[in-house]
Amino acid sequence: MDIANVASGLGPSSVLARNENIVFTNLDDTIVMMDVDEGRYFELAPVAARIWTLIEEQQTVQSLCDALVEEYDVGAEICQRDTLEFLQSAVEMHLMRVEAALG
Repeated sequence: MDIANVASGLGPSSVLARNENIVFTNLDDTIVMMDVDEGRYFELAPVAARIWTLIEEQQTVQSLCDALVEEYDVGAEICQRDTLEFLQSAVEMHLMRVEAALG
């Protein structure tokens, strides 16, 4: 499977940003958030919370994966696969948006 060609269109060069209408707070090693527009609540587990923190400013999927591989005991391929899966879900739930695909 070519991870860069997932059905979502997300790939290593995709640039992501947070939805500005998400209100959130840190709670221990998780993040609790609310989508103000849709009135839905979410809780992000520690690694997903770290991704959210890293996307404080727009980031490419590749830069997110590079940071996660440095911080966690995970291989690059597995990190990219799992990160893309999470990001796709986050985009579908309107927590994040794809700003562009570089290159």
